[in-house]
Amino acid sequence: MYGENAYAYIILDPERKGRETKKLLLDAMEEPEDEKEIEFKLKKKGIMILVSSFKIEKEEVVPFYYMRQSVERLFGFSKDDLKLVPLRVHKEETLRGYLLLTFISLVVFVLLKNNVGKKYTVENILLVMRNLKCKVYTNDILISELTRQQKEIIDKLGIIMPKKLGI
Repeated sequence: MYGENAYAYIILDPERKGRETKKLLLDAMEEPEDEKEIEFKLKKKGIMILVSSFKIEKEEVVPFYYMRQSVERLFGFSKDDLKLVPLRVHKEETLRGYLLLTFISLVVFVLLKNNVGKKYTVENILLVMRNLKCKVYTNDILISELTRQQKEIIDKLGIIMPKKLGI
């Protein structure tokens, strides 16, 4: 392929076939199609072709495909939700530091998104939680009383919120 050796893996994923078949049949119920056309489309459901520049063990092809898909989705989050921008850096250390911070924020973003459900977005969580205040004294830190929304969020995230912290 393009003058290089390549490997093509043709995969039938039963779970994907089930999802795609269900969607096709539901769509066909709404907008009837020719029976032969539906039959042709059914034969293609669940089939993927993965092209690689290196050889992959057959047991690893499907997990490798889905791992790649997950990485692409995480980079999508980085670009869209975390506003990852093109960099103008002069040192590799600067780039590595920026990528580390971006990766950490991406992990926090995904954990928040997965654990909080549909009632709150990550942006809402951060806006609500930024109003959490505390008073710092010589030997103690007193945390102000939580609002209803803050209580709901920390419950969903499984955070134990102390009333008082020692210094």
